[in-house]
Amino acid sequence: MEGAMCIPLLLFAIGFSSVISISGQPEGRIINGTTVDIARHPYLISLRYRRDNESSYMHECAGVIISEQALITSAQCLYGLPEETKLVAVAGANTRNGTDGFIYPVANWTHHPNYDPVTVDNDIGVLLLDTTLDLTLLGIRSIGIRPERPAVGRLATVAGWGYREEWGPSSYKLEQTEVPVVSSEQCTQIYGAGEVTERMICAGFVVQGGSDACQGDTGGPLVIDGQLVGLVSWGRGCARPNYPTVYCYVASFVDWIEETIAAAGAQ
Repeated sequence: MEGAMCIPLLLFAIGFSSVISISGQPEGRIINGTTVDIARHPYLISLRYRRDNESSYMHECAGVIISEQALITSAQCLYGLPEETKLVAVAGANTRNGTDGFIYPVANWTHHPNYDPVTVDNDIGVLLLDTTLDLTLLGIRSIGIRPERPAVGRLATVAGWGYREEWGPSSYKLEQTEVPVVSSEQCTQIYGAGEVTERMICAGFVVQGGSDACQGDTGGPLVIDGQLVGLVSWGRGCARPNYPTVYCYVASFVDWIEETIAAAGAQ
């Protein structure tokens, strides 16, 4: 099979036509998911952007709470943002752009220094909040990072507010779906040599497709047994047969995450 070009989920979401799920730009959505309460995924946040003084804050990516003051998301959600961009993290929210949830301004952010927007490798970033999260509130918790790769075929859960179909519309309410882990070897056969690195992990129903993350879900969590495995990163389209979604494999970046948080003096 020919190598498939990688398309970041974000690029797909902001208006690229044609097939864009294969590289590293944020696309986000949950396809064939079920509506759930944020209490099922209390570590999940809606990352909302305000591009200028005339605009409102709008959901563009998801993120994950890993400590009282630190979040992680996909690097593609942070790469190349204009200096005037303002970000807030909305925790404990069930809706995509609603008024529910708790708003926390983002003080600063950084993406991995080796992030490559073409190959979407090292697709991870850290955001630090102005104030600490209240982890005692209902629907707000941090999540630990799974230290080892899960077995092939193991079911994982992905949740978000992304597209419900490849070309929209987005889900207003939080949804989740389950997808099986796909081997790196099979994923490489599908996308081509060199496209899937050791810093990535694949999941999805390869034969039948049907359930997946999509535009709007970029940066969101892939979780097994209450531990974070990956962040939604890239793929070809959404829930297409033969094309699993590729996630950033978070365990590869534990040292960098901890060093970044410590350097900022955050909690």
